Amino acid sequence: MNLLSHANARICPPLGSARASRAVSGASPETFSGERYSKRQLPHFERPWGKYAVAFSTHERRKLTPSERDIVLRSAVHSHEGQQCELYVACVMPDHVHLLFEPQIKGDDDGKAVFWSLSEILHGIKSSTAHHINRARGKRGPVWEKESFDRLIRSETDLQEKFAYICRNPWDSNVAGQNEDYPWLWTQEMSSAGAPKTAREGACAPHKKSFRA
Repeated sequence: MNLLSHANARICPPLGSARASRAVSGASPETFSGERYSKRQLPHFERPWGKYAVAFSTHERRKLTPSERDIVLRSAVHSHEGQQCELYVACVMPDHVHLLFEPQIKGDDDGKAVFWSLSEILHGIKSSTAHHINRARGKRGPVWEKESFDRLIRSETDLQEKFAYICRNPWDSNVAGQNEDYPWLWTQEMSSAGAPKTAREGACAPHKKSFRA
């Protein structure tokens, strides 16, 4: 089975239908809609070719402006384009960020592959965006909470569910209206296919990669 081959049905129920879950924007990332994330001081044990769902919040849940969300989304996509990670989906919410990605090979050590670590990838995103956001604000101080919340993906079903959950988050949390686009949601299909009719429609495209445990 192809990766996320049934994402279309999972992500996009008919408009106006009842939602089975609600993501509460004011809650901590590890509590969103029953999702469980490991709250850890990175780095920790990481599996080669492992896929991870990661979430992190703004400092004291301060809301990001649209232009600040642009900065964060560009930085996340840059880590994908720079081959630090294979990014499956990124969603920048007003006060937190969701990422689903697979760290890639950085180099080798005596013939053994060395992967980009979660801490390296997240530090790159959080530090660069904090610098640009603070410069735009004309202020100093923390932009992000120090902790990140990560969860190792353990199966293709798990991957499909996390992909769908992240893609649905703007609508499930009522940040975006049912018929509205959400510009701060990115998937590889949306990027390669050009601008879809709506971000939500673009998110429904099935992913073509196979799960590699």
